[in-house]
Amino acid sequence: MRSDNVAALTSAGRQAMIDYGITTVIDLRSEAEVKGAPGPPFSAFQSKSPVSPAMSDADGSPLLRLHLPLIDDATAPMLNEAPAMQDRYILMLERRQPAMGAIFEAIASAEGPVLFHCFAGKDRTGIVAGLMLSVAGVEPEAIGQDYAETDVQLASRYEEWLATAAAERMQIMRDELRCPPEWMLGTLDHLKSKWGGVEGYLEAAGLDPSAISRLQGKLTS
Repeated sequence: MRSDNVAALTSAGRQAMIDYGITTVIDLRSEAEVKGAPGPPFSAFQSKSPVSPAMSDADGSPLLRLHLPLIDDATAPMLNEAPAMQDRYILMLERRQPAMGAIFEAIASAEGPVLFHCFAGKDRTGIVAGLMLSVAGVEPEAIGQDYAETDVQLASRYEEWLATAAAERMQIMRDELRCPPEWMLGTLDHLKSKWGGVEGYLEAAGLDPSAISRLQGKLTS
């Protein structure tokens, strides 16, 4: 399940997530972002490493939180210098390939449903979701349309962010706060051209073929 930052959830919202069946929460944010908004202050969300056993919430439901940054603090300045958002996507994939491998290993190994989030639930989660859909055998055009649906789901948040933007940043933000299908399609084309596709990219990122098979089984069963 793809999400924005769960730090904004109320107690009722956190319980609803648990009741829905989520067993693993993967935080894709950078170290700096996590320090600024560490997340829900309840025991089930204590940070654990990917190899550690899950903790439980008050009623005994297992819930594991993994912090697996897709962007680290060293990469963030490079992204800010990229000329366009799609360039940032490709930069993330190329600069943070081992991190992407760790994210997909965690998803493939998780017991039960997984929620992965960044700050807005737009770019980093959009990339992860796009790659997952490709692994599941979804056609690129459908993946692009799924990515474009982000604009519908985040329309009210876009307006909130634009309302607080400085005048000189307004047009830049309007350009960045959108999810045209071609951004995702271009990203998938890049992976196909350089790595032979998403699976080839993930194997080069350190993901064992058996983990890819497990993930495919989860996504298609």
